[in-house]
Amino acid sequence: MDKERAKAFMGTMLGILNGGSLAMMISIGHRTGLFDTMAPMGAVTSEELARQSNLNERYVREWLAALTAGEIVEFDPAEQTYLLPQEHQRLVTRAGGPLNIASTMQYIALLGQVEDDVVRAFETGEGVPYDRFPAFQGLMAEESTARFDAGLLAETLPAIDGIVERLKAGIAVADVGCGSGYALRLMAEAFPESSFTGYDFSDEALVTARDGASSAGL
Repeated sequence: MDKERAKAFMGTMLGILNGGSLAMMISIGHRTGLFDTMAPMGAVTSEELARQSNLNERYVREWLAALTAGEIVEFDPAEQTYLLPQEHQRLVTRAGGPLNIASTMQYIALLGQVEDDVVRAFETGEGVPYDRFPAFQGLMAEESTARFDAGLLAETLPAIDGIVERLKAGIAVADVGCGSGYALRLMAEAFPESSFTGYDFSDEALVTARDGASSAGL
């Protein structure tokens, strides 16, 4: 028995536990919009942030305490203020687009909701149906929207030799695994001479895709 190795592993395990808990706090900060509200305010008290966010001050204060312990925000004990450093802002705010890791933290909570199903799958050998993951399509749409807005038309398509010219002239495009269809809508609006068809095995995603296309007049 190597006691030092066991002690080091204890530190690793506690780090995982703390990180998992902090991931939930980051997800909450994203969903409530607290990061987005806090970023431009500079040093702020919990009362000021709660008032600006229209949220309960006690909960905002506890959230700030957790993020201070996680070294995501900085606390000034003399002024009783909290600061989201500029260097952190793009990674936790919607202004960061595809760099916003706070949005991705929502998957931790999502996976926790299906843990019972996964445990049963270990026993039965069956799969966990796609529709058992609540809000999955919404999370995927949020993540892909930021990514596609940031680079699909300006970077990704131009990187494929000759594809922009072909799209302008008119071709048939298939997106297999289209999700909510946001990429298809962007391309359909940009290249009206081409036709775009999306395939997905999620009925929820296809309903959202069809509604989005209809609303856009596509």
